[in-house]
Amino acid sequence: MYAKSNPSDARVNNRRLLFRLLFPDRQLSRADLCKETGLSRATATDVTGEMIDDGLLRELGSRKRDGRGKPDTLLAIDTDVLRLICIDLSRPYVITGAVMDLRARIVERRERVLDDGDRVDLDDVLSLVGQMIRLASSGLVGIGVAVPGVVSGAGRVISSSNLGWDDVELRDMLEGEFSLPARVDNDANAALLADHFLGHGNPNCLLVQITRGIGASVLLNDEFVDGDDHAAGEIGHVVIDPNGPACTCGKRGCLETYVSAIALRDRIRRDPNRRADILAEAGARLGEALAMPVSLLNLHDIAVYGPPDIVGETLLNACDETVNSLSRNDYQSGMRVRRCELGDDATLRGQAVSVLREIVGGRGLHAATTQVDKSCLEAAQLDGCSKLRCY
Repeated sequence: MYAKSNPSDARVNNRRLLFRLLFPDRQLSRADLCKETGLSRATATDVTGEMIDDGLLRELGSRKRDGRGKPDTLLAIDTDVLRLICIDLSRPYVITGAVMDLRARIVERRERVLDDGDRVDLDDVLSLVGQMIRLASSGLVGIGVAVPGVVSGAGRVISSSNLGWDDVELRDMLEGEFSLPARVDNDANAALLADHFLGHGNPNCLLVQITRGIGASVLLNDEFVDGDDHAAGEIGHVVIDPNGPACTCGKRGCLETYVSAIALRDRIRRDPNRRADILAEAGARLGEALAMPVSLLNLHDIAVYGPPDIVGETLLNACDETVNSLSRNDYQSGMRVRRCELGDDATLRGQAVSVLREIVGGRGLHAATTQVDKSCLEAAQLDGCSKLRCY
């Protein structure tokens, strides 16, 4: 049976297409948008007008024009009205929250140090989301949480050995608690979104995230590879040495026992004179693990994201040398192993991009203009603010 076309699908796709062309900081006229997309002037005018009404875009004024004719009005992402709340659970010993604008920039940021090592309690997450809502000074349109582990497309945390979570309906919990649409994604996927839209990523890229554990994300022709069980990229618990150290997952010798930030910092602390050797060994181990998948998928771009004391030239050079020596052949040019250079907030910013991709299609935005949830008003301490947008 073939699915019937739905006119609303075209509308949603057009909104996302125009938003992506302007994101994060381009300024284009409606004529420019028509030229780059092939949309008619009437369609572009209708869609951009709707997006302006929703608080997604704004008009900047007229562009200087040589010769005769009416000057074009430039459009850009509106960063004044709408806000997102994003939470990053990927880093050891701390969870981070932020209020973000529609260009995935941080407006307010708070951190909460974990009392119980690297275990995260759900109440801590909900409490931090509530704190960020109180800090927001504008319309709230969505919540995003980046989680280390396997996350379903419906926002259920299937498994996160680092957090000690199994089968947690996190998206439903967030939406029920705060009456806002929520996105829950794998942390490496979030980092790859940031690298792709805000950094130097390519349409075909593999990103490895080294933080609390180690995970990966793959982009092929601008599309994520999720896998049948939503576990694509979960390389951290692949055993590379059956006689290696015990892992949090219950096995021995998993990749993350050798390459995670926690494991490497612990080894360096116990033997600081061998710091360079330890990092080079970790880079070589990572290169060995990546040689097969990058050859299988014919990838040339490998980004590594993590703290600068770990993901520096020593580890990257060793990884680059190893992966190229093991996978180079006569018909495939060399891979490039590079550092993702978006700083500590790459996962937060990428999670904001994920939320934006959801809400730009219009989920809840029209209802937001006519309905304000009382609990959100009270939580955000915005008495009588008519700009607060809830779902």
